[in-house]
Amino acid sequence: MSSAAWGSGAWSAWTAGVLALLLGYAWLAWRGGWGAWRGALFAAGCAGTLAAAWGLHDPLQSMSVYAAALMLLGQGVSPLLLLGIPAGVRAQWRQPRQRWWAQWLLDPWVAVAVFVLLTLALNLPGLFETALADAVFSAPIGVLLLLGGWMMWAQLLDGSRGIRRRWLAGLVAWLASLPMMLVAAVWVWSPRVLYMPYLDVLCLWNLSPLQDQHYAGLAMFVAGLPLQLRAAWMLIMGDA
Repeated sequence: MSSAAWGSGAWSAWTAGVLALLLGYAWLAWRGGWGAWRGALFAAGCAGTLAAAWGLHDPLQSMSVYAAALMLLGQGVSPLLLLGIPAGVRAQWRQPRQRWWAQWLLDPWVAVAVFVLLTLALNLPGLFETALADAVFSAPIGVLLLLGGWMMWAQLLDGSRGIRRRWLAGLVAWLASLPMMLVAAVWVWSPRVLYMPYLDVLCLWNLSPLQDQHYAGLAMFVAGLPLQLRAAWMLIMGDA
């Protein structure tokens, strides 16, 4: 464990946040009779959030583990949390009384901008190395990626989708996912280590820093596939 690892306070805050989210959902699901299978999806998303903390709590232990944790939040947890809520309930988010937040978080173009900017900004060496140097940054970065993924996935699900035509929503989401896949390709195929903090760190699994970076790119690529496949399916199937 490196000196940048989370303390007990960070662990407690992360766990408490997840439990509060789960309890709030349980109350709403019980009142609305949302069904056990939806509850199971939401609970799986909460479990994924807790699991991601292991990769976030000590960024210097492994770039591949850190990247996998971030992608789990952005591309694994976010759709599970959304699918745990019925489409009819998601559609109600656009009603006037909830417009104060929905006009931003459910706007398709805001979602694309946030998703692409987070993908690019958080993978530039400057900011990424700052996050690696101090694990205090890893928790908020994880929350930001969870939010960005949630906003993007909301545009691919009925009820929360802001673009009426399914094929157009699929096209927009597919294009928005390309920078993420390009970053993954760079990490996989780069002949040198791109992030300086890993040069002097013994990575978990006894991998070399370059191997660890390649596996990080592979983790990003695999985690990004469901978003691309969902977007491609909507693009091909259209409004049928």
